[in-house]
Amino acid sequence: MARLASQMKMGYYKTPEAVVHQIKKILNIQSGARLLDTCCGEGEALSIIASGTEAITYGMELDKERHDTASKVLDNAVWGDSLYELRASRKGFNLLWLNPPYDLEKGDYDQKSERLEIRFLERQWDLLADKGVLVYIVPFDSVKKCSSFLKRRCSNLVILSFPLTEYSHFKQVVLICTKGKPVKGEAEHNISIFDSLDTMEFWEVPELLKTTEDAGPLYRYDVSASDDDIYFRSVRLNPDEAVKKIDKSPLWDRVMQRFSPALNGAKINPLMPLREGHLAMLLASGMMNGEVTGNNGSRLIVKGSVKKEVVCSHEETEDMDKYIETDRYAITVRAICIDPLEIITIK
Repeated sequence: MARLASQMKMGYYKTPEAVVHQIKKILNIQSGARLLDTCCGEGEALSIIASGTEAITYGMELDKERHDTASKVLDNAVWGDSLYELRASRKGFNLLWLNPPYDLEKGDYDQKSERLEIRFLERQWDLLADKGVLVYIVPFDSVKKCSSFLKRRCSNLVILSFPLTEYSHFKQVVLICTKGKPVKGEAEHNISIFDSLDTMEFWEVPELLKTTEDAGPLYRYDVSASDDDIYFRSVRLNPDEAVKKIDKSPLWDRVMQRFSPALNGAKINPLMPLREGHLAMLLASGMMNGEVTGNNGSRLIVKGSVKKEVVCSHEETEDMDKYIETDRYAITVRAICIDPLEIITIK
């Protein structure tokens, strides 16, 4: 499926740093505003947007290595697929920075194929608070496909082109709007903006649309703050975070006290003496590798190993010949005797 292929390459198209700084000039971010990037990569874009403000940053990333980097620059970062594994408060965030994977997701046998860019928008629009700001970064061909979803759900709509140099790489544009039902006449204005895109060829976009480079003095979007409690987590288990939480848990200390009691220097002997078979298993498993001192004071360096072998046998009956292959495990113990110096092999 296209989704699996996209997960393998992660559909990762990093927003150029210059463009991020240009978009930042359009945003007026209040202290305490919650900024969300559901495909945050290494967290660079959102950290730039939040720099110099007292906003709180939230990011989710599918690639583990990029997530680990993002967790160092964002206030909150979780690991997982934000289409299926993100659990976050509805209308909990004041800015949604959305630069999703660029790919086609094939539906099931009774469903149509759908662009991932549109699927991310539809799934995560609900996370944006009323009057929150959407920054949607997608290829030019994809932004035209979101018309039916956005035209009656947003106000203050503007579509900007990447500057010519950056646009030439992936043909990207930036859609910025405020979440909320458009006032009278504004829905028609939104429709006219999307309709105008149909008359453009992709190479004309930087000339016919305003670019992010020129938009700073022309547009202004207020990103307000919210004070309600929210939740933000992934259903995917992050082992690194689990270990950190376990280390801080008082319950873990009590469990370890039960299973690993303090010995205070005392030696623990088995309830019954070990038999030769037990010793052979310990040696073969590697549990007794190292230096061993015998009862007579001799010193041995011991190394055990187990190797799987196939034993072939042949049986004849009145009707047929049988050739039987049987798996068995050969145990080998090798030791270097220090004094006198010799190598001992036991199989």
